[in-house]
Order: sequence, then structure tokens, then C-alpha cells
Amino acid sequence: MTSDINTDLDLELDGLLQEFQDVVEELKAPSLSKPHAYQHVLQEAKSRTGLGEDSGVEDSDYSSEASLGNSLNTSEEELHTAGITLAPKAKLGDTRELESFIDMLDRELAEM
Repeated sequence: MTSDINTDLDLELDGLLQEFQDVVEELKAPSLSKPHAYQHVLQEAKSRTGLGEDSGVEDSDYSSEASLGNSLNTSEEELHTAGITLAPKAKLGDTRELESFIDMLDRELAEM
């Protein structure tokens, strides 16, 4: 039984290594006639790993934040202030943002 498992793993590994080698060869000399030759491989990989499904994380969570210190053109001043978040000053009695945050939390809890 162990030899059957090892044989299956060897065959699967050989197939993956051959697929990898084929991709490497294609990247060395890309064919213009097949611009989407590996689209099916990508879709298959996504379906195997579950990446095609909703992860629950919205893209906007990452894109809305500025990434200071992540560029070669970042100034020294920006590097020193990277950990400091500049928020607009709240006015006394202005609770709209807090109320909307609480409403959002209430909706999330209601969905659970």
C-alpha cells in the first residue's frame, strides 16, 4: 500500500515538474500565437486551491491605504513619518463617522 502511495506521488510530482519545465521553456521563447496558452492552467490551479472563491477580504481594504516607504522615490521625510497616520481633526459633536462604524458593526453582527 505504501508503494502505491509513493508511486502516485511520484507520478503527480513528475507531472508537475514537467508542467513547470514547459512553462519555463515557454517563458524563454514566448509564442505570440498563443497569448492565453496557460489561462486554463491558471483557472485549474485557482479551482484546486480555492483562490477563485470569495476570500472575504475586499480589494478596497488594501488599495485605500497609502503605502509610505514602499517606493524607491519615497522622500526621507515620508520614511520618518510612515508610522504616523494623519487623520482630519474631528469637530466636537461630529459623531457621523462613529455612528456609521457602529451601524456597520451592527449589520455584521446581525449577519452572523
